[in-house]
Amino acid sequence: MSILFYSILKASSRWLTKSIKPQIDPDKSEIDIFEAFATQYRKLVRSVAQIQGHTTTECTIKIDNCNFLKIDHQLPKVDLVISSPPYVTSYEYADLHQLSALWLGYADDYRDLRKGSIGSVYNSVDFKLDLNSLNVVGREIVQSLLNDRKATAKVRSVGRYYMDMQQSIHRCSCMLNNGGMAFFVVGDTEYKGVKVRNSDHLVQCLINEGFVDIKAAKRRISNKQLTPYRDNLGRFSSDKSQRTIYHEEYVISGRMWQR
Repeated sequence: MSILFYSILKASSRWLTKSIKPQIDPDKSEIDIFEAFATQYRKLVRSVAQIQGHTTTECTIKIDNCNFLKIDHQLPKVDLVISSPPYVTSYEYADLHQLSALWLGYADDYRDLRKGSIGSVYNSVDFKLDLNSLNVVGREIVQSLLNDRKATAKVRSVGRYYMDMQQSIHRCSCMLNNGGMAFFVVGDTEYKGVKVRNSDHLVQCLINEGFVDIKAAKRRISNKQLTPYRDNLGRFSSDKSQRTIYHEEYVISGRMWQR
């Protein structure tokens, strides 16, 4: 049901259809939400009917909704991990997902969720930046951002992001069975002229955790409604006078063998 819900979410709100960031479309027409849901349901039923008979493996689906970095019970053992981590400095992810957060009752004010979001400026207010706790790539990037200046909230958020990602990759390595694989989709960003190489940092995390057969495939994002412009802070912009970017992301994989 969650797939159906998310597929009608933007169409059922005043969110500008072609905008990734929160933006109200004052001319957007209201739609019948229940009919929109029913239409998507019928499409799903037809799709399921088409694949019936082509699958032979019985499976059990279990969905957990929790903070991956704060799980205090035994992590499950799996053969495959697939994740698309946030792109630090590009978005406030709590803002992007405010529709689902509000509709599903996770918060009365979506801004309350910012403090729990990886890469958020609001998640690093009390974060003590320690360069020695970062891997060699993260340390180099954060040091470049500092540039002999005070650690601003944005720079602290980058440091916090890299720390959280290092912990996340460690937990993923503990979850994988012998020979299991992990796939991550991540993109690089830029802030004040410094290339924030999230992909390089993630690869270094995999190396440090003992992953082997590490591969990184670059692909251009052509099926998403992304603006091709960035402002001087590296954020997405619709201003055509700003510099043009060739938006791309990386699919990074690695395999874990028992050590």
